[in-house]
Amino acid sequence: MAAAIFLATIALVIARPWRLTEASAALLGAGVMILAGLVSPSGAASDVAGHWNVLLFFVGLTGAAAVAERSGLFEAMAGTSARLSAGSPRRLLVAVVGAGAIVAALLSNDAAALVLTPVVYVLVARFGLAPLPYVLACTFVADAASIALPVSNPVNVIVSDRLGVSAASLVPVLMPAAIASVVALLACLFVIYRHQLPARAPLVPDDSSWATWTAVPRRLLAAFGIAVGAFAVASALDLPLGPTMAVVWLLVLGVEWTSRRPEKPLDGIGWSLLIFVASMGILVDGLSSTGITAWLAQIILGNVRESPAAVMVVTAFAAAVGSNLVNNLPAAFVFADAVHGAGLSSASAHAAAIGTIIGADLGPNLTPVGSVATLLWFVMLRQRGLQVSTWSYIRIGLIVTPVTILAALGVALLLGVPG
Repeated sequence: MAAAIFLATIALVIARPWRLTEASAALLGAGVMILAGLVSPSGAASDVAGHWNVLLFFVGLTGAAAVAERSGLFEAMAGTSARLSAGSPRRLLVAVVGAGAIVAALLSNDAAALVLTPVVYVLVARFGLAPLPYVLACTFVADAASIALPVSNPVNVIVSDRLGVSAASLVPVLMPAAIASVVALLACLFVIYRHQLPARAPLVPDDSSWATWTAVPRRLLAAFGIAVGAFAVASALDLPLGPTMAVVWLLVLGVEWTSRRPEKPLDGIGWSLLIFVASMGILVDGLSSTGITAWLAQIILGNVRESPAAVMVVTAFAAAVGSNLVNNLPAAFVFADAVHGAGLSSASAHAAAIGTIIGADLGPNLTPVGSVATLLWFVMLRQRGLQVSTWSYIRIGLIVTPVTILAALGVALLLGVPG
């Protein structure tokens, strides 16, 4: 019954019938799990309260990203990308991937995929170029770079928090792995679209038509710089990431308020994401209480649990497969819970955290249903008149996904397991 409720909920999240949102579907599933007696009301409340660090982190992250969007920071980055390309479609692709990687690493993969994509679409339209390579680069690099830092992807905090592993301690491994993944992605795109990327663009728009950094208030730029530094220090000191990210958001929001008072300062905060994450925690608690996650851990880890390198590889590919079957956030919850109950050594737990993050972050590139951000990316492009077929996405994903996962795993295995 627990498995049926969970899978039915995931089906609702992906299909979204009757205009049902992801948060509503997850909340409905959590309610059914409680009504079925698989999770007690007090157990559900305890589960939500136990995720306070993750939930507070999401409030701060989505709030800070909203301030960055309102300030024109993303448009300024796109304008810089256009100028750096100097009329070359190949340089433009490098610039788009570079800008997307920076935004994804510092402000989350959702910001890179959903905020930069429309800006890049307008950018390539002004150049008179085929948009597909560039808009695909936006969604793929959002995931490829999202293993870099705790702020880069909600999955990173969910997994590390559940496994009791310091997210900051994984950065020395995951940051180089992210760089390798982004380089591998760029190489794939150059090979795939080599005939669609001429040496020069047919049209180079005037630089004055692009947003510049002068459009972004200097005090806000300084605040973001201070916020990034403060977050790095807090991570190094292993302070809880939730309160730290909330303070970062309040800092940049306060500076924005003094520069140009926003009409709706709380707009952009991912309230629906909070509901989704809290509800998924209850659903996974139902799976755990019936022994399903323990059974999954036995299947996934088998006899490799004492070998950190083998644990990393196995969890990476298991999380990648799971992400494409049931979406990456639910998959991350399930796999993290399964590994948490497996009684791994400290080294194997760190390896499992790295592997699960790599698999759950990079795996969704294989199919359109792998992540909610990708589903929204498709809708956003359709609204702008660009139809991207599911097969076009899968055809590229079949190449990009295994290559980027192998590149990230190769670097992670080379650097070894921290802790």
